[in-house]
Amino acid sequence: MSPILLPGSRAYITVSSALDYAAIAVFGPVVAAMISTISTVVTTATTSRKALHKLLFNACLFIVTIITAGRVFELLGGSATSNPAQLVIPMAGCGITYFLIDTFGVSVVVALSQRASAWRIWQRTYLWTTVTHLVGFVPLGAIIVVIFVHIGIPGVALFLVPLLLARYSFKLYTDMREVHIETVRALTSAIDASDPYTRGHSERVTKYATALAREMRVSERRVQAIEYAGLLHDMGKIGLQHTILLKPGSLTDSEWEEMKRHPETGAKIVKELHFLTGARDVVLYHHERYDGTGYPRGLRGEGIPLEARIVKVADAFDAMLSDRPYRKALSLQDALLQLRQGRGSEFDPKAVDAFIGLVERGEITDQTPD
Repeated sequence: MSPILLPGSRAYITVSSALDYAAIAVFGPVVAAMISTISTVVTTATTSRKALHKLLFNACLFIVTIITAGRVFELLGGSATSNPAQLVIPMAGCGITYFLIDTFGVSVVVALSQRASAWRIWQRTYLWTTVTHLVGFVPLGAIIVVIFVHIGIPGVALFLVPLLLARYSFKLYTDMREVHIETVRALTSAIDASDPYTRGHSERVTKYATALAREMRVSERRVQAIEYAGLLHDMGKIGLQHTILLKPGSLTDSEWEEMKRHPETGAKIVKELHFLTGARDVVLYHHERYDGTGYPRGLRGEGIPLEARIVKVADAFDAMLSDRPYRKALSLQDALLQLRQGRGSEFDPKAVDAFIGLVERGEITDQTPD
């Protein structure tokens, strides 16, 4: 079965792992590795134009993954049996080993090519698939073994139908996530078109904010909301007059009051899209200050949603490094100084400390265009 590209990454996952588990139990690790590797290489070679070195890497990773997982299966007393209860522990150990070696192997290679953290790439790409894999594909492998023992090859052939349906469902889910991201990016392009001075700003804020969120150990579900919110945090500026948005000097009191309404306007727009529910509060509160003097509600400290506090730091950092109608961009060091000076008053102290740590380690760099 051809692999499925995971959204927002260059990594793949395949539901054929259930067949690998069954093959390990029925034929043993070595034969299972041979069958899976040959079928994967043939499928990849005929359905995509991957370079030879990538094809060889995939083959080697499959061999190591299946043989190691198979050894764990055997060490836990696993064998082809018609009793499902006897397969529970060996198949669970096999599945966990298989999943970790396979996904971390890919994550390490991607990390080397991107000069990034393999652990963070694994979190972003595979963590959300863990439950689906272990709760879905591992039991499927055990069921295939039981069917094979009772009925033989014809029974397994019939079972391929629900397995194909499982693949189709998983593909629909990943496609849906990709459509959501593309929808958000399309909305972001409307923001950029309204303000040439902030073109690319939302993309950079999203990159900074998601890196900061992961540094602060925020769950991947909340990171996804931050990703959407980072792209859409300035959505409300669509409703502002260009004379206000692009004014080179100070705003009048009435103009400033109108500017302060853009978070609420953006939140109303986001509210209409169900999949952006988690992003709404970030859009609404990303201009709140830690000391309670921000807008639109004057929230204080941890009364401000953590996601909004994270996006605020990322938003401010990129704004400082960007040319604006009323001032030139600050240097990187001056921007960091501004963050330090706003620590505890404008910004969440923990978010500032974590963000500066990322910059000092080189994991966040100035991405603004020259």
